[in-house]
Amino acid sequence: MSDKPANFSLILGIPEPEFRLVFGRTKINYDPLKDLKNREKHNYSLDSAVWLLEKLLLPIAENRQHVISESFVKNEEVRHKHMCVDDSGNVVFMVTTMREDETVQIISLRRAHETERAIFHDLTGYASARKDVSPR
Repeated sequence: MSDKPANFSLILGIPEPEFRLVFGRTKINYDPLKDLKNREKHNYSLDSAVWLLEKLLLPIAENRQHVISESFVKNEEVRHKHMCVDDSGNVVFMVTTMREDETVQIISLRRAHETERAIFHDLTGYASARKDVSPR
C-alpha cells in the first residue's frame, strides 16, 4: 500500500478542476481573511458555507435542494456556483473551487439575488422564505 494519496480525479475520470466529492477524503476549507471580507460584504460567514456543504453532502442529511453550475474560469482558476437554502429559508449563492488533495475551497457565500432565486425556484420548486424589501 502506497503512502502517496490516490489521484481520485484520474481514478474517477473527472478533470482535476471539476467539483467532486470523495466521502472520507474530501475536505472543505476557506481563507480566514476572505471570511472577514465576506462577513462585511454579505453578512455570511464562510464557516456557514462549510456547514451548508456538509449538510448538503452527508448522506444522512435531510433532503435539501442544491443546484451546481457548469465550471467557469476566474482569476485563472476553475470555479463552481452553487445555490442552496440556509437555515432561515433563504436561497444562498456560494462559489467554490477544487484544490489539491480533494479540498473544496469556499470563495464566497451570499444571499442569492432575485434573478438567481427565480432560477432556483424554476429548477427546484423552492421559493425563498423572505422577499426583498425595496430600498427607500
